[in-house]
Amino acid sequence: MVSIAIPSSSLLNETDEKLKAYKVWQIARSAAIFRVKTIYIYEDPAGDETEYIREILEYLETPQYLRRHLFPLKKSLRFAGALPPLAIPSHLPKHLKIGELRDGVVRRVGPDGASWVDIGLDALALLKSEKRRGARVTVRVCSKKPLVVEEAEPESYWGYRVEEVKLKDLLRKEAVILSRSGRRISVAREKLCEGTVLIFGSPDEGVQKIAEKQGLKIPTEVPVINTIPGQGTATVRLEEAIIATLAIRNVCKEFNTNP
Repeated sequence: MVSIAIPSSSLLNETDEKLKAYKVWQIARSAAIFRVKTIYIYEDPAGDETEYIREILEYLETPQYLRRHLFPLKKSLRFAGALPPLAIPSHLPKHLKIGELRDGVVRRVGPDGASWVDIGLDALALLKSEKRRGARVTVRVCSKKPLVVEEAEPESYWGYRVEEVKLKDLLRKEAVILSRSGRRISVAREKLCEGTVLIFGSPDEGVQKIAEKQGLKIPTEVPVINTIPGQGTATVRLEEAIIATLAIRNVCKEFNTNP
């Protein structure tokens, strides 16, 4: 699965709080559609809204029934509840099926070390595993009466993770930089298809400029690609570049898998 990297200055040109939240939702939605594994937020000296971006991204990825336990009421999340759901596989309804996977949060720990987990139902589920109170865990439903679960690992796409990183740590051979000044997709399709981390610039500056301000040099093995050649607008917004690039890469991967 692919990962994407966005700068801490991604919301640089947004002043309205509702629009800020919606822009983060657009990024999250694109990531979910194309099964993005990790959304990296890297430092840009031009602006730092890392904490806000991370909170909204993680809030959206969390199943609705867990949000009240994992996210305290705070000003930065006041518009997050009005954003459309991502509808990813981990966002399940209350209707329960034996064998299905669900995300939960540990609400209580018994004296014997067993955990009691909220999986979105009226009753807590017994998990025979030592977990700290407040921990998020993915479980498989073993029985309904009594409600018993076990730890499990999703076998298919379950959602994205969010990580904060330094730009220098992203500039490795598996990365691809997206830039208007890059090579046309027609001659760099394989590079885009092979890359596992797609690095996007800010609304005002490309990755190369952001790297230059930090005294970083782009390694020669890291390709720079323009996935929207011949654009009909003066600029392409970050959220537009992300969904366009992921869509193109998805088609590239499909052709490589099914020639």
